[in-house]
Amino acid sequence: MRTSRVRQIWTALVVATLLITVTQAGAQEKSRLDVVLERGKLIVVTLTTVPPFAFNDDKGQLVGFDIDIARLIAQALFKDPSKVEFVSVTAEGRWPAIESGRADMGVGGTTTYPDRALRVAFTRPFIDSGISVLVSKKSGIKSLADLNQDKFTVANLNNPQMADRAKRFFPKTKVLTFDTPSAQFLAVRSGRANALQIDTPSAEYWAAQNKDEMEVLPGLLGASQNNGIFLKPGDFKWWLWLDTAVTEMRTGSWYPQYTEIYQKWFGRNPPAQKFYLHP
Repeated sequence: MRTSRVRQIWTALVVATLLITVTQAGAQEKSRLDVVLERGKLIVVTLTTVPPFAFNDDKGQLVGFDIDIARLIAQALFKDPSKVEFVSVTAEGRWPAIESGRADMGVGGTTTYPDRALRVAFTRPFIDSGISVLVSKKSGIKSLADLNQDKFTVANLNNPQMADRAKRFFPKTKVLTFDTPSAQFLAVRSGRANALQIDTPSAEYWAAQNKDEMEVLPGLLGASQNNGIFLKPGDFKWWLWLDTAVTEMRTGSWYPQYTEIYQKWFGRNPPAQKFYLHP
């Protein structure tokens, strides 16, 4: 009888363990897409210092190209572009916010790099970019060759990609490193630095806003680049939905809405949607 009782207890423990395992597996399999839909709003991590991608305007409101893209995604999810909450972080704070599950996805002038893809997953690019140099007109710098002198100072962001580009394109130039693009810009405007390197749309935006003081040097620093939506790796369902949304923005049914947002922030049409050859 004692043996039978032990077997019953042992069986109950095994069943309980299996139930817990199955429950945990089911919880792990639940996609972030389902969580977002059940919650009723989208949570997006972003920067607030990268115009025209994401920044605070004169009224203190968060605006920008990437912000409008996030609202377009909320419109698709909930038929309401206001159903999105933005979590503002520093540049380095982007990855922990996604890894910890604090936010569903991220935007904010974020370039896709293979080393970053070790920490987060990226969709295909929702905008093409590049890196340009913005200079003070007072400096007399007209080319990268002019900039590559030890009498000049360039403002960098605190990331390894900018450090590598500085060594490659203007190794003689002094470097100041900052945590935000806004601090870079202020360094040039105040005269602490003569130039800065930044995403091309940001460089063009600042030049347009400060035509008498600044200009963008011709050419890119290296190859063109991609800005993607980033999210926690391992959730194929959520990634696939977001990647599908980006595809529709760039080449499909959402192209008219995408074009409207692009024209709003860049003053020109986006790259062509696609073309068809007719017999």
